[in-house]
Amino acid sequence: MGDFSGRVRSVRKISEEIFCLEIDCEEISENAQPGQFVMLRFPEISDPLLGRPLAVAGISGSAFDVIFRIVGRMTKMLSECTPGQSLVVRGPEGRPFGEPSAKKTFLVAGTLGAAPLIYACKSFSKQQEFEFVLGVPDRTWASYCEWLTEVSGVAIEVFSEDGFLGQNGNVLQGLPERLEKDEEIWACGSEKMLSAICGKYPKDSDRILVSLEKRMACGYGGCMGCVIDTVYGKKRVCVDGPIFRGSEVCWNGL
Repeated sequence: MGDFSGRVRSVRKISEEIFCLEIDCEEISENAQPGQFVMLRFPEISDPLLGRPLAVAGISGSAFDVIFRIVGRMTKMLSECTPGQSLVVRGPEGRPFGEPSAKKTFLVAGTLGAAPLIYACKSFSKQQEFEFVLGVPDRTWASYCEWLTEVSGVAIEVFSEDGFLGQNGNVLQGLPERLEKDEEIWACGSEKMLSAICGKYPKDSDRILVSLEKRMACGYGGCMGCVIDTVYGKKRVCVDGPIFRGSEVCWNGL
């Protein structure tokens, strides 16, 4: 891990608020694994001062992809990047998913939680059976669902709260009543969603890998700003995670 110079290769507008950045940075493209993330900031700019953590969503040659939604000034600035613009890239950071350990893996995403799972699809699809389940709030996510199907290369079962996209409901309805011995789950989304998935399989949460999302300042474990409670004590999401087994996390403490 280190701070490297990156350069924007392309900016794709997926919807009014969601964007995909393709960033040239060989240090990341050659080393990042599914589940890891980077922190992005602008060089020679102290406001915003801190980088923003974004999951690596894919690798193409010397470049990598990130996806994000405009939620504040920093993400608004990232959405306005132009090809050739320089960025400071810290990474690759965090503990990756690793190799699939079961015959079939359910990939479960809440909205932009799909980012690390896209990369997993691209990395392991030739050797692994995947079933991708996505949850979104409403019809405003239609273009995102279309883009995700395009880039992931797998069929995606969509559940939406208003029933306009896919089926009416949430991702739990797209999962089996029980996990078979040759099945596992990789999931990324809100803490509420991840907690509900682990709660659905209380005896099998050791076969559920969750990618946690937390606000971060440094990204290398020094500031202790992303600490969570686990059965093994306090852990930092940036270096001890972001991938944890569902059985490790003290869900009531989040």
